[in-house]
Amino acid sequence: MPETPSFPPMPSGWVKAMTALAETVATERFPGALRQVLSQCCSFDSMVISRYAGTQPPVPLYQDLDELQAAITVEFYASGPYLLDPLYQACRNGCTPGAYRLLDLAPEAFYRSEYYRAFYRKISISDEIGILVQDGAENWLIVSLACFARQQRFSAADTDRLNAAFDLISASVLRQWGQEEAAPNGAQAPDWEDRMQTFGSGVLSPREREVVQLILQGHSSPSAAACLGIAEGTVKVHRHHAYTKLGIGSQAELFSLATRHLTGAG
Repeated sequence: MPETPSFPPMPSGWVKAMTALAETVATERFPGALRQVLSQCCSFDSMVISRYAGTQPPVPLYQDLDELQAAITVEFYASGPYLLDPLYQACRNGCTPGAYRLLDLAPEAFYRSEYYRAFYRKISISDEIGILVQDGAENWLIVSLACFARQQRFSAADTDRLNAAFDLISASVLRQWGQEEAAPNGAQAPDWEDRMQTFGSGVLSPREREVVQLILQGHSSPSAAACLGIAEGTVKVHRHHAYTKLGIGSQAELFSLATRHLTGAG
């Protein structure tokens, strides 16, 4: 007789956590039950869940942060920095749904990137995993798990365990918060990347647009210079000229302008 395959034992709290998850779907107790399931896969300090509908700013669905953390991590993030978030960009560029470490998706030299400088270092977290759940052609739900402890990092094993349970996580999250809608008459919304490529058209020179596009993808000036094969000082000159032509003077204003462009509000 063939040998019966052996499997590693399930975590001690797994069955209890899954049962609670099933029992709390469509109730206000669901986020807590989801947190318990995810904690069986990896250790984390906070959980933030947001809905991304097309190119609209994210809508917070749940967060377990204190008031100050929430103001920065949720409210300030939604005002524009989300455009540079590697997790958001991965969704807009059609990645496969699943669990990803932020640093696996981020541009090279993340800690010198515009996203890190403008937002990430302000929230004082050491690492992040995003669970990306697709809800129709253009909509995504992102469950963000973060560590606050200095130097603590998520491991590949953490994402492996989350991806092993991804079907369960995805199905339950969609039951709780999904709002899938078919595009009318088979129409498809403009692709995020295509819409971003038109930002600054008719105002900026081709090189200035390239520099601004790289900034909005999270690149620092040195990283943008390397991508374009030009000097860092030249990048800064193009950036200054682009800001002048756009009538802005800061990164925050660039975020705001790009957000209005993406959403068709400006």
